[in-house]
Amino acid sequence: MELILDFWYYNNYNLTVSGRIGRPRTGRTPNFSIRINPDVLQQARNAVLNKKKTLGQWLEEAIREKIQREQKSKSDKEVK
Repeated sequence: MELILDFWYYNNYNLTVSGRIGRPRTGRTPNFSIRINPDVLQQARNAVLNKKKTLGQWLEEAIREKIQREQKSKSDKEVK
């Protein structure tokens, strides 16, 4: 007796029946851990309190600003 599996049919069936593969969406962004100097972390927490934002929001904003500055300085160097 020979066992033949039709993987295309199997995968296609799973995609159409389940509709989605992987972890379900929770509406929340995932958590992650970073190593940071405790003094810098305290400065960030103080800045967050003054801005009335979460630490995550403040870090996202800071990262985006840094990326924009670096892209701008890189493009300025290419122009020269």
